Amino acid sequence: MSNPASSLAPAIAAYIAAANARDTSRVASFFAEDANVFDEGQHQVGTQAIAQWMQDTAQRYQPRVEVLDVQLRTGKVLVHNLISGTFPGSPLELRYMFRLNEQGKIARLDISL
Repeated sequence: MSNPASSLAPAIAAYIAAANARDTSRVASFFAEDANVFDEGQHQVGTQAIAQWMQDTAQRYQPRVEVLDVQLRTGKVLVHNLISGTFPGSPLELRYMFRLNEQGKIARLDISL
């Protein structure tokens, strides 16, 4: 059986690995400088805000991301994940919708149920 995570773009794979390792030190290497993240009704813009959001999320929820499925659509990558951590309802299935820029960095990430 193939691993769906193996089909991820390098920036997306790096983001998921960093999230699982709770490592925000390399955010700028996989997010565009002006990237946008939408999660839990909050909007983060830029690598500094995104690094802070990743750090806060890691401290609050200690999430672990397991990629279940990857779908490539025109201009976006849909990643279906099983997220476990210290939050009510864990584990929970979430959808990450990524858009990459011309340099292959994450320009936008939307996290939803």
